[in-house]
Amino acid sequence: MNELCVNPYPLTKEVSEALDLIRVKDSKAVADVFHAIADPARVKIIEALGHRELCVCVLVELTGLQYSALSYHLKQLKDAGLIASKKEGTYLIYKLTSKGRSFQKLILKYDGGH
Repeated sequence: MNELCVNPYPLTKEVSEALDLIRVKDSKAVADVFHAIADPARVKIIEALGHRELCVCVLVELTGLQYSALSYHLKQLKDAGLIASKKEGTYLIYKLTSKGRSFQKLILKYDGGH
């Protein structure tokens, strides 16, 4: 592995090794998750699902989106691994995944816990 060249700025060996790992790491997966939550409607969806599993009809009412627009946002969250869905009779129910719960806590922390 090529070392990071930052002479004459002094770095400890520990920091230099850590920076080398960061430099070669693929951070796309993390960036994709942040991209998925970078929309106010998706933030609302994650917050709402933090309270309980909800059907699409409730999420439409909550967000004020048309079904087709909501479907797009739900797909973004699902593709990022933040939510999962299941069919219950005629209802499509969404819930947070464990990754989604972690991001919901992060949202609450930065939103003042409202």
